[in-house]
This record gives sequence, C-alpha cells and structure tokens, in this order.
Amino acid sequence: MKYFLTLIGTLLLMTACHKNDDPDFTELTATRAVLIYMSGENNLTVESGIRYLQYDMDEIIEGSKYLTDRQRLFVFVDSLVTNKNKAGRPYIMEVHGGRVYERLKFDEDFYSSDPEKFREIVSWMTENVKADGYGLVLWGHATGWAVDTDTIVSSRRSYGLDTHEDQGPTAGKWMNITQMQEALQGLPKLDFIFCDCCNMMCAEVGYELRNETQYLIGSPAEIPGAGAPYDKIIPQLYKNGPDLYKGIIDTYFDEYLNSYTSNTGLQEYSVPLSVINTDCIEQLAFLTRNVVETFATNYPEQLKLDNLPFYFTFDAPVMYDMQGVIKRFADPATFQHWQQVYRTAVPYSRISKEWMSIYAQQIYAFQTFEQDDDYWGCVSMFVPQYNRSYLGGTYAYNARADHLGWNKIINWSRYGW
Repeated sequence: MKYFLTLIGTLLLMTACHKNDDPDFTELTATRAVLIYMSGENNLTVESGIRYLQYDMDEIIEGSKYLTDRQRLFVFVDSLVTNKNKAGRPYIMEVHGGRVYERLKFDEDFYSSDPEKFREIVSWMTENVKADGYGLVLWGHATGWAVDTDTIVSSRRSYGLDTHEDQGPTAGKWMNITQMQEALQGLPKLDFIFCDCCNMMCAEVGYELRNETQYLIGSPAEIPGAGAPYDKIIPQLYKNGPDLYKGIIDTYFDEYLNSYTSNTGLQEYSVPLSVINTDCIEQLAFLTRNVVETFATNYPEQLKLDNLPFYFTFDAPVMYDMQGVIKRFADPATFQHWQQVYRTAVPYSRISKEWMSIYAQQIYAFQTFEQDDDYWGCVSMFVPQYNRSYLGGTYAYNARADHLGWNKIINWSRYGW
C-alpha cells in the first residue's frame, strides 16, 4: 500500500547533503510553502516494530519529486529514531526533488506539544520563506477538542502527544486546541491545516481555528497508524480551492478503500474525511444555536442519542455526528434549511460508515448506527449527557467542553447544563 525506502537510505540522504548541493530558492517567491509537523516522540514512531514515522518520511521524500521550484516543503521532526546523530534534538529539513536538506537544528530536545515551541517552528517558515501562501500538516496523535483536564491549566490533551520516548507509555504532554489557536494567532493565515491525526474534524476545532486557517481538513474518527499516503498526497497540498481539499480527501479515502478490498473483515472500510471552510463556520454556529433551541428544552429526558453515529469512545461514546443530531431532533423543514448552510461550511466529505478502531465498543456500534446518509455529515459536535464520564471522573466532558468557543455560542447551560 505504501512506498517504502529503508531507514539507512533516508539517513544517507540526510547526511550526504552539502552546501553546494543546496538549491537556492531564496530569490523565488513560492506559490506555497508547506510545513509537516511530525510530533513523533510517542508510540507512533515505533509501534510493535512498525516505524510509522520513518515510513511517512520515506513517502514524503518520494512525493517531493513532483514539486516545482516554487513549491517548497519543510518537515519538522521530533523523534529519537531518525536523529540519533543529533542526540535526540528536533530539526527542520526541506525536501525537494527526492532529496533532503537540513535547514535548522535545535540545541536541545523539547516537547513538540509546547505551544510556544509550536509557534516558533511555524513562524520560522512564515518569516524565512517568501511565499504567496502557507499550509500546515499536523502529524501525530490527537483527540480533537477532548481534554483530560480544563484547558486553563497546564496539563494537556488534544494534539501532539510527546512522551520524550519513541515508544512505551502513552502518558505525556499534549497541546489543547485553544493553545494551538493562541500559538497561531497573529501569524499569516494559513491556506489550510491538514490533520493527519485522529478526531480533529469537530465543529469545536473548526470554530476555534477559524481565524488561523481557510480550510481545516481531516477525519472526525480514528485514523490508521500508517496515516496519509504522502507520496500521493504531497502534490495535492499545492492546489487551490476545491481542487485542494478534494485532492487531499479523495487521495486519502481511495487509498484505504482500495487497500481494504482484499481483506474480508474490512471490505468497504475507509477513513471518513471532510473539510471545513472556516469562512462559514460562524454562520453555522449561530444557526445551530437557533435550531438547538427548537428541541433542547426537552433535553435530556426526551431526547435520545441511541444509534446516532459517533466517532470516538474513551469510556463512553463521544463526538456524535453533528448532522445526525440535527436530523433526528429538528423538524424536516428546519433540518433542510440547516443542511443547506452546513454544506457551505462543510463543502466536501467522503463518508465511510465503518473504519479502523482500537475500541471494541466502537466496532460493535457500527452495526447499530443509522444508515440513512442524512445522518452522516462527517463532522462531530459535542452534546452533553447524563452519565459518569460526562459528569465527572477522568474526562468530565460536560464541564471541559464548555470552554470552547463553539459551545459558548450553543450555550447548553440554558437547558440546565
């Protein structure tokens, strides 16, 4: 399914570069510069002997052969396996024409999930590379808007798990979406953020990042460890408008749909994928607030979420499909109007009603989900509930979701939450 080079081959490419081999792009204004942010000090780098980060780096190098001189591609790497010769220190490389050029190496290791470091790395690209536009790819672990603790304290969960190890424990530092938004604030607005990580296509994430990117692209669900087929995705990152997000989504979706066809247990599986046009997310938020008003006075006693598609479960189902919720509870005319606005905010998606999941509860739920396509919009939305996981304990979703801008507009507290 994927294009593989050997680890030794990639390291040789990196160590064989000399100053006089470096292409001089400094006099050119790029049509777009893209940074792939690889937060790799976690079990994705080495998972049961599988080197996902290394495989994706190899694919990136292969994909770079399709770039023109005015298409620039940078990769920030935080991983021990690929940089032992750098004593574990993160670095930024440029990839072009199938070759690797070192651009920046850091003096010491740090958490790639540190918002200040995240800002420093993204701003390095926007400050040092002349380009008509910029794009960002988030590689690593993610949990969408969901956090282990309140976003106003230092403990983190959402994107970029960094354990300071390449394998082993999953405990480490994360960056909340609110912290990511603050880190990107004031930098040039990105053409896109492509999330090659789990659960990022939430209304909450799209709303939070609305001023920092034009398009948010990714999956509302879990994604396979192998992630995007970068050798095929790289050329898509330099397109514009619908060609940009359709190219990324179709390439990703079809890669997995085709690769699963020969597996009896996974036929028709793929990765649900969608795009949010952030220019329209605020209008959708206020319309959704108004639509929720038409039915939420009966919530939660008379409104049941049973059999509605949801995209993740920690210890309880969470991240319900937003269109599914509105479809079930709004009257037909209201839903039709809401759906028209939704489709301007989410102009493209590819729906897979089953996907790879590590949770048995999720896999079992596939068989119970509503199958009507109108229940599947491919973007999730928080809906408060009465159960232990939502009310307290490790996750306390009801309280922690309350700090996000989307939920301040919906304002579930009006209905007793």
